[in-house]
Amino acid sequence: MIGVSPAFFFSLFSTDFTPQDYIEGISRLQALGFDAYQLEIYHQSSLHTWEDQAATVASHAQRKGLQASQFVAHFLLESTADSESLVSDVGLQEMERVCSLLSHFPECAIITLPLAPFTIAEDEEISSEDYRLLWQRLKSKLLKFEAIVHASKRKMAVEIVPGSLMGSTEGYMRMARETGIFPIGYNFDTGHAHSSKENLPLIPSKIGNLIYGTHLKDNFGTENLALAPGEGSIPWKQTLAQLKLSGYAGSYDLEIVCQNPNEVEQTYRKAKAYVEGMMKEITKEAYI
Repeated sequence: MIGVSPAFFFSLFSTDFTPQDYIEGISRLQALGFDAYQLEIYHQSSLHTWEDQAATVASHAQRKGLQASQFVAHFLLESTADSESLVSDVGLQEMERVCSLLSHFPECAIITLPLAPFTIAEDEEISSEDYRLLWQRLKSKLLKFEAIVHASKRKMAVEIVPGSLMGSTEGYMRMARETGIFPIGYNFDTGHAHSSKENLPLIPSKIGNLIYGTHLKDNFGTENLALAPGEGSIPWKQTLAQLKLSGYAGSYDLEIVCQNPNEVEQTYRKAKAYVEGMMKEITKEAYI
């Protein structure tokens, strides 16, 4: 499947998008030939509206033949943003509400939690022991979120935003080792990883079957941009080939931020053709 991240919707309608905007966007996606879309609540103030109208969005998407590949809990960024948030219950009740509204989307098996860039207050002093405690608190908070998601019979993934306390896929793997059987997956955001100087083709080998979803975007490795695949310096052929080799069977979801709403459909159409063409090349070479 090839789908889109919530960037498709906020490029069209701004981050103040509504469930009704999603309905319009889903119709446009069907016309463009996409298979999937990602749900998102960007602002916490929108949660109640989505609870009221989720069934309407789900019914429309079903009629159009599109599947929700994951839910991105963007509005819960603050739950991992600083020392205070890590020791609080911020976001836990809201995650329960997310799980409840997703009952209207039975195909949506993944909830992704973006990890916020970690903020250190001007007067805050963090010793090596303080850092160790912060790490343990992050791990504890994430496992609390995962328990809520697991109870709803779904799986949770993290999206590692540059500057977050987890830091990188190395941080993710460290947490997995420390936890033993790590129940939290990884959302492969190529733009975040590239701008964090990670070696993208190695990530699927490193993470393996814990890659639960994708945000496919490009940049030049110096700034956390969300360009169309092929417009930056990511080695797409190697990255996608390794992703396929890892056994990933989920949706390949484009995440492109367009400044001009009038350019969104053309940009996503072109990017879809680019990724499809790359995947055909990879499949063809595998049989040579």
